[in-house]
Amino acid sequence: MIDIFKPNTLDEAKKILNSEKNIKVLAGGTDLVIDIRRNKYIADSLLDIGNIEELKNIEEKDDSISIGANVTFSELKESEIIKKRCNSLYECSKTMGSPQIRNVATIGGNVANSASAADSIPCLMSLDSKIILESIDGIRDVSLRYYFKNYNIEHLKKKEIITKFIIPKKNSVSGYYKLGKRNSLSIARISVAVRLTLKEDIVKDISVVIGAAGKVPFEVTDVKRVIINEKKEALFENEILSILENSVYNSIKGRSTVEFKKEAVKGVYKQALYNALKIEGV
Repeated sequence: MIDIFKPNTLDEAKKILNSEKNIKVLAGGTDLVIDIRRNKYIADSLLDIGNIEELKNIEEKDDSISIGANVTFSELKESEIIKKRCNSLYECSKTMGSPQIRNVATIGGNVANSASAADSIPCLMSLDSKIILESIDGIRDVSLRYYFKNYNIEHLKKKEIITKFIIPKKNSVSGYYKLGKRNSLSIARISVAVRLTLKEDIVKDISVVIGAAGKVPFEVTDVKRVIINEKKEALFENEILSILENSVYNSIKGRSTVEFKKEAVKGVYKQALYNALKIEGV
């Protein structure tokens, strides 16, 4: 029999998490409940954080967007702030699982699982997001890109709760696309998130993050090296596509899926760009 704690405040949740030895944090539960049933995780108790209102907000500030860890994908999809400011995350929320899953799955839970194919992680990374992790001992404020690049060190600790994500406002556009066997109902076989800053059709900044092609999503930094100060048409040139292809190959070489994914990433990247630039009918 598993004990379930349902705190109403974050402070109460942190105290419970600190005092219980073998406890798991439960948000939407779309993955954790299944894992417990399959004996992947064995827990004496669960900390259900679904009642903590301060984790459910999407707030726009002068210089940033704050997204609470308990915000569901349906709420992301319906948010005018997300649609206007974080298009890649909006695109992601439309294709993440079934409507039933989107109604309960949370962005914090999606990141906490740290799955290579997690829909939201490439988007958050490309948007230069910070992850906020709290425990009774204090608060950690970490770039999500750094968090996953150094995941073995920076990963979510036993006594920590993901409380929110902070996305800086930039004069950028963003897009996301994933390739799966049945689109929204499937786990991504490969995904790409793009954030792009243009000035008079010249690329001034770019971030390209690939998901489902390694242990964790990763940014392809070589793209930035060759595209900055070039015209936006260069985004589709073979040099960029070759960089993406090589990045996927180097990440998963030796796996049976490598030939498929190193070809697929080029089309997925293009579609993410189309979504960012709002190119219709492609």
